[in-house]
Amino acid sequence: MKKITALLLALLMTLSLSAALAENNPYAVTEPITIEWWHSNEDQYTEDINVLCEKFHEQYPLITVIPRYIGSGTVLAENLIAAHAADSVPAVSQVNVGYLAEYFDSGVCTDLEPYLEAYGVDKNDFVKGYRETATRKEDGHMYSLPFLASTQVIYYNKTVAQNEGITLPEKWEDMDAFMQKTTKFNDDGTTARWAMIFAGWGAQYFETFFTNYGVEIIKEDGTSGVADEKSIEITKQIREWIDKGYCYWAYGSGASTNMRQHFWDQEVFGVVHTCSLITTYRDKINGAFEFDISGFPAVGDKAYTLLSGNHLVIPKKASQAQKNAGFLFANWVTSGEASLFWAEISGYMPGRYSAMQGEAYDALIEKTPAYQGMFAGVDNILPQDSRTYYSSCTNEWMKSLGLIFCENAPVEATLQECAERINEILEDL
Repeated sequence: MKKITALLLALLMTLSLSAALAENNPYAVTEPITIEWWHSNEDQYTEDINVLCEKFHEQYPLITVIPRYIGSGTVLAENLIAAHAADSVPAVSQVNVGYLAEYFDSGVCTDLEPYLEAYGVDKNDFVKGYRETATRKEDGHMYSLPFLASTQVIYYNKTVAQNEGITLPEKWEDMDAFMQKTTKFNDDGTTARWAMIFAGWGAQYFETFFTNYGVEIIKEDGTSGVADEKSIEITKQIREWIDKGYCYWAYGSGASTNMRQHFWDQEVFGVVHTCSLITTYRDKINGAFEFDISGFPAVGDKAYTLLSGNHLVIPKKASQAQKNAGFLFANWVTSGEASLFWAEISGYMPGRYSAMQGEAYDALIEKTPAYQGMFAGVDNILPQDSRTYYSSCTNEWMKSLGLIFCENAPVEATLQECAERINEILEDL
């Protein structure tokens, strides 16, 4: 009887505390509400998304979250803008990081600062590059929470590394020796195993190799630096490695698929790709060999990569009740064990330092040790350039590098022509 009485007293105290918190928090949820979460996660994640929403409902029984798959990231972005114009928005929506700055400035997203303060969320707990991406420069406030955070990494064959005494280069100046040591040739001189495959079908995969080296895609004077001395130097170096059979530049139709297959077939030691596919790599390898993850080799003190993925936003035109419930869901799903659950099934990284510790984190590392290498470099992840014209410039550059590395186009002339095209884009601004 005493135990029952004690439990009842504890329950009453908890309810009283909850009521007090609700009374003092203008953003508390005090009545049942059903909200929509718009996302772009494809069919393979449907069951896991439903599990996430159910787990959230168990902890927040007043809130029911209905997940809705809208389409690709681009389709979702278009639908969110249309919903904003029609005053018919969801409570929470994913947004690709490339759209965030524009959405913040155009008033699509709710300022989350009051909610973060009301619930005592420490902004410094968010990984630095993710927090910068979530922050509107004009007022320094956060308008989004990182959900599907990813970056570029080097997947490598750890078994081969151990058996052959291969060390991943920590510095760019070590790359040449690494390429020579790791490449294997057939008797006829053709490549039997490449040291590396560079992903060349998206600028985010290779951009920081160049910018860490000192290349300025767009210089302070408003012109492009893709044909400057530093750019020519590193482009020639990569071209030399390709000509020697040490590596190749994956570009064009099927580039990603072919690159991954080479890795799974152990025809390449390391590949540059997105960390969000770590579970795919793990499952496809299926124990045939052990793999691991490395960051990019540093140039001086620079070993940066770029943030990709999606954040969660709360549309500004949502009702206050929707916003209150939406923030609780967005905050929960991007923190703690919920974010580690999502990391395990999707390969995307948690956005907070606090998630990268504790028993749940240890369990994740035990299941997939390569996560440890992935998390080790989170402070080297930079926000993407948010200027609306930037992708047009890097697309021109990407096409030119494809010509140089895949079709043997002359380095200096091709880069000069590329710089001229980018300058035309910049002059029209």
